[in-house]
Amino acid sequence: MKTKLIHIILLLISFTAHSQTLDNYLTIAAENSPELKAIQYQYQSALEKINEVGSIPNTNISVGYFAQEVETRVGAQKAKISASQMLPWFGTLNAKKESAQFKAKAQLNTYDFAKRKLFLAIKTAYFELFELKAKEDILLQNIEILNTFENLALNALENNRSTMVEVLKIRIEKNELTNQLNTIQENLKAKKITFNLLLNRNQNEVISIADHITIIDLQTFNKEYISSNPKMLALDNLKSATKKTELATQKESLPTIGIGLDYGFIENRAIENLADNGKDIVMPMVTVSFPLFSKKYSSKQKQLQLEQKAIEITKVNTYNQLQTIFENAKSKLSNSKVSIATQIKNIDEAESAKKVLLAAYETSKIDFEQLLEIQQLQLKFQLKKVISEKEYEIQKSTLEFLTKDN
Repeated sequence: MKTKLIHIILLLISFTAHSQTLDNYLTIAAENSPELKAIQYQYQSALEKINEVGSIPNTNISVGYFAQEVETRVGAQKAKISASQMLPWFGTLNAKKESAQFKAKAQLNTYDFAKRKLFLAIKTAYFELFELKAKEDILLQNIEILNTFENLALNALENNRSTMVEVLKIRIEKNELTNQLNTIQENLKAKKITFNLLLNRNQNEVISIADHITIIDLQTFNKEYISSNPKMLALDNLKSATKKTELATQKESLPTIGIGLDYGFIENRAIENLADNGKDIVMPMVTVSFPLFSKKYSSKQKQLQLEQKAIEITKVNTYNQLQTIFENAKSKLSNSKVSIATQIKNIDEAESAKKVLLAAYETSKIDFEQLLEIQQLQLKFQLKKVISEKEYEIQKSTLEFLTKDN
């Protein structure tokens, strides 16, 4: 019992160390990503748009000077200054501000979705690196084992317990593995460059790759959380923004009220005891603008209503697509777990069979052909296990992308 507890603790420590390494790369990617920075600027711009649309129209100020003075009872008019301000119908500006706020929220959702996509790409590339590195290690180990087999075969050949053909078969198999190893090492170099470019850093930076993956089911994935995916939330906010824009358009079709003030400068007349002599003129004004031809407003409202319907249909389609990805990922995740367990059993059984064949070396002739077959099978199982481990992690990351915050 104590041994099992220690084993579980070691597995958890290993899992945590692996997660920390990957988390570090995700942090670097989020900080360095040009795409995320561009979306951040777009979001900041969308926030500024709120202030723009919430502002009242420009105030009009005009100044006039009478080239030919107009005489009044209290004196000649010399100049005039006017100020006027048009005011939208009540609630128009508020509706525009709320629309801009929803658009800003949609932009933030776009940022969150792009971040999730980036993290999924990073995780996928990381586990592809893990696969190649693990395959490299496995092939190196198997080449070393074949070297041991070759030495055994040469010793047996000296004692007439094997033939040169068996030695050559071992060498051929070793050449094949060496060729596979070279291919994997070249792919590993290319993948490392790709990974560093995803992090937007020097392509020759050293990458720390986990030695192994521990399958610990600490997470559950609920399909209902797809509704909270940033892609879905962005569509919700865009629809709300369109509704508010429609409301603003309705209010724009109502009269616009303007208030103003005229101030006239009057010159004193050379008349004694004249009441209000030279008294300036103050004239408050109210104006109303009627949109008599309102067809453009009704047309715009219809456009916005159609946009809302389009967004709703897009929402349904997007949700179905995300659900499809969820179901496929969940199925592949389950298959990967089964495959990993199967390959572990097969590797152990192949190892046992190999030990049985090697034990015969002390008492009788080794069947090197069978030994090679068992070694090839074990190699096949080892490679399949690594592929399944990579697949498991990628599908788990896909489910996180769909349902969890990264």
